[in-house]
Amino acid sequence: MKTEMTSRERLMRIFKGEQTDRPALKLWGAGKYSKGDRLLHPDYAPVAAKASEITDLFGGSGSAFDIYYGKNGAGMVSSETRETGQEAWRDNHITYRTPEGELHAIHRWSTVGEPGYVLEYAVKDASDLKKLLSIPYEPFDFADNHAAAEAAMGDRGVVCFGLDHAAYAVHRMTGSETLAFLSADDRGLLDEVISAYSDRIIAHVENALRCGIRAPFAWVGPELFIPPLMSPRDFDDFVLKYDRPLCDLIHNGGGYVWVHCHGKTGCLIDRFIDMGVDILNPLEPPKNGDVILRDVVKKFGNRIGLEGNIEIQDILLAPRDELGALIDECVDAGRESGRFILCPSAGYAEYPRPTAHYIDNLMFYLNYGYEKVTAKN
Repeated sequence: MKTEMTSRERLMRIFKGEQTDRPALKLWGAGKYSKGDRLLHPDYAPVAAKASEITDLFGGSGSAFDIYYGKNGAGMVSSETRETGQEAWRDNHITYRTPEGELHAIHRWSTVGEPGYVLEYAVKDASDLKKLLSIPYEPFDFADNHAAAEAAMGDRGVVCFGLDHAAYAVHRMTGSETLAFLSADDRGLLDEVISAYSDRIIAHVENALRCGIRAPFAWVGPELFIPPLMSPRDFDDFVLKYDRPLCDLIHNGGGYVWVHCHGKTGCLIDRFIDMGVDILNPLEPPKNGDVILRDVVKKFGNRIGLEGNIEIQDILLAPRDELGALIDECVDAGRESGRFILCPSAGYAEYPRPTAHYIDNLMFYLNYGYEKVTAKN
């Protein structure tokens, strides 16, 4: 084994559970925000440059996919932007047309890059959920950009083929409160919709594998189906049941699995292993999560790749010495697994007005994080 691996070699060995030269270092969004004109604020520019230079990069690829309509969406979804009386905010009033009637939602978005809000979800009750199920679906023709993305990435990292998530697709239409009621009062119908969406994702992955994509496949979504929002039973019934055969399909086709799941995932690590996840992100520690990394490594060893364990709010707010201690603890614990990627819990360049302290902490995270992961035992 070479003394120093390329980022691609290092990351793929973590996916495969093979020996690496050292832990990996990731800054969420690095590579994506490499050009200053794509940044929300020019103060991010030195962070973007340093991250592109020293971190192990993750890129993305995909093929056109709409889990609700497929290519039947043209003319079936319309949006009207309305003033809110606040210069920094606008409301999008969205209409979804279905054979069983219309659905309406309101999304509030920021003109200056702040996080948006859903003021009204499209699905309010079981009758609305039936409207979703009534939509005729026809998939897009498969035409991916994966080979081009891999060529552009080279040895600087890996390119993940992005997927939607069946359960998350329902949550986007219902929100957490309505979803909770549906899981109690209309559980069979909820399962029917998730099952239909899962079949569409399975078909999409089969197309990708037929086209020769042998890469990590990545998705977000299980976080809406774990405690405290939903119960472990809900996770088993609406996530594990459908994601396990998806992972099997990907692995049998020569691919790998990366999953993002915020929240209290420490109590579900065994389920993610059973599901077939190769790398789980972002492993939030208390207070937001429950992952004590040293305990997870002691219990599960190298059975799953571990990515994260640094909260973005600590980079935003913590004193430098405190952030340094958190990095020490994460790397020292994660190194023992042999499958660790140091990474914050969210993208770094998503705040339109970054403070000087935040920029300084981002640079410290990169420089000190690199020092830690490259240090000899």
